[in-house]
Order: sequence, then structure tokens, then C-alpha cells
Amino acid sequence: MKYTVTVDGELFKIEVGHDGRTWVDREPYRVDLRHLGGNGEYSLLMDHRSYDIHVADSDNAHHWVSVGGRPYRTQLYRGKGGGRGKRAGNGNGGGGAGGLPTSRAEMRAPLPGLLVELRVREGEAVEEQQVVAVLESMKMNLELRAPREGVVRELRVEPGHQVRQDEVLAVLAPEGVACSG
Repeated sequence: MKYTVTVDGELFKIEVGHDGRTWVDREPYRVDLRHLGGNGEYSLLMDHRSYDIHVADSDNAHHWVSVGGRPYRTQLYRGKGGGRGKRAGNGNGGGGAGGLPTSRAEMRAPLPGLLVELRVREGEAVEEQQVVAVLESMKMNLELRAPREGVVRELRVEPGHQVRQDEVLAVLAPEGVACSG
């Protein structure tokens, strides 16, 4: 999967292969990232150097990522775009008047893995950033969060199933908007 990341305004292209190999701006790295439980706490081993990482939301588009106690303002997009692609974890879906979404949002698996848990049911209302599912991939659990508030219209995968990268796991739609497709 390809990502574009800005860190304090500097742009990086990241590619994560199906086998877990990682390239940053076409330079290969050995990476092992593990979620430590807690709120946004991770351990990163990169080319035999260890980093403690804390990830916190600051608004819809940016995250504060603290590495070894030093904060960085970051933005992450799935694809090549640097703002022109889909934001990671956001799926798709447009905005209407006043910035309110008017169409559905597909929540897709960012990596291949095992769907460990669904924390919602079809028809349930969710808040933006609410955990919808937990995916186990590359020896870590990833919490997949709702990209916006809405209603869960479809759940396409059951816990215990292996999922492919970019496979649609759930479909959200604003309250009162029917799902089509």
C-alpha cells in the first residue's frame, strides 16, 4: 500500500509491501511497529533502532505524533497524492452544503490481516473516530475508526476472516441517506 505523509510540512512517500517490507522515499527499511494497548501508544523498531511513539488527533486532517518525546504535526494520505488522494482510513464520500457528508463512506482494510473484532452492528449510529473494527496485521492490532459520524449501513466481513488489503469492511452513510452500491 502506498501512502503520502507530511511531517511538519515535509513530504514523504511510503510504501508497505504485502510481506511487511517498507520503503520511505524509495529507501528500504526494516520496520516492526507494535501497538502497546493504551491510547495511541506504539513501539517502532526501524533498522535496529527503537522509538516510543504516541499518536493523538488534533483535528480531522492532522495528527500530533510524538517520537521520543518530540512532537510532529502529521497528515497521512492513502495513495500518492499529498492531499489529492484519500486520507488514510477515510474511505470515500463527499461533502455537501456546510461540509456535511451526503454520500456513503467505505471503510477499507489498510493492510491484509485477520478481522479480530467488530464493535458495531448494522443500523447502529457511530460518531467520528469511534472504533468500528479491530484488524490484526503484521503482529499488531489496528483500530479502524469511523471517518465521520453516520449509520453503519453494511458490514461486509465477519470477525475471524482474513481480509485483503483495501477490501471494504463496512459502509457508513449519513443518517437518513440510503446506501446504494
